[in-house]
Amino acid sequence: MGTNAERVYADLIARGKQERTARCWAAVIGKFEACCGVKDGYGRGDVVEFLVRLRAQGLSQNSINTEIQPIRLLCRVQGWKDGFPRLAMARVRRCDVSRPVFSMEEMGCLIGKAKQVCNGRELSYLAMASTYGLRREEIGTLEISDGMVKVNTVKGGEVTTHLIPDEVRKFTEDYRGCNDVRYLTRVFEKVIGKVGMELNGDRYGWHSVRRALASELLGRDVSLLNIVRFMRWSDASLKGEFGMLALYARRSQAEVDKAVFAVHPFLALWRNGGFDGEN
Repeated sequence: MGTNAERVYADLIARGKQERTARCWAAVIGKFEACCGVKDGYGRGDVVEFLVRLRAQGLSQNSINTEIQPIRLLCRVQGWKDGFPRLAMARVRRCDVSRPVFSMEEMGCLIGKAKQVCNGRELSYLAMASTYGLRREEIGTLEISDGMVKVNTVKGGEVTTHLIPDEVRKFTEDYRGCNDVRYLTRVFEKVIGKVGMELNGDRYGWHSVRRALASELLGRDVSLLNIVRFMRWSDASLKGEFGMLALYARRSQAEVDKAVFAVHPFLALWRNGGFDGEN
């Protein structure tokens, strides 16, 4: 890790950000330095050069905006003479953001076929992802013991300890952690390949399972507060009076889990066989 990356990393850690986030931002600084050289300060030309490289890689505007955030922090840390350059960046329209989600039928086929063709570790990841709606970064850092699973929540959420329902308990036996998110992406791709699913688009991933769970819970009239707690959204993500209600209406995580498990859309698929498996 270079000096500038270390400074950005240290700044984030000092402000209480998660180490995983700090390392990701430091990695972006490393890419920026590889593109523009190692300097004590940068300017508009450097940022433009980096943007050109990102666009040449075919990144979406939303991904480019994400890559620029660590550079903005570097600007503040180094105290660039002219500040961060003003750039007329293209706005990301809602209709341009691709957020693929699995349907209930697709989840049934995915789980049912995966139980027939996937290995234990792959099944453990899929079981945990479909039960708790895990983000990719959360899947590889679970702590499982005594019928409980601790989720190191990302995006500012608290560490959350969930109950493990009987339907997926046996699938935790082959769980092994992994901090390499690229490996976790490859696992998802392997699972999709093994079950023979044809996805319409290239942005499907573990988050598609998370969106599917959230959508199905909403369709089953689960309270919004229970969904927020179960899916581990942070209080900071909630706004206005609803956000205050989330602060006041505290329930134990076990109570939330039991309420969600009672109507959980995917647990029966693990207990039985999915739509294409044995019932």
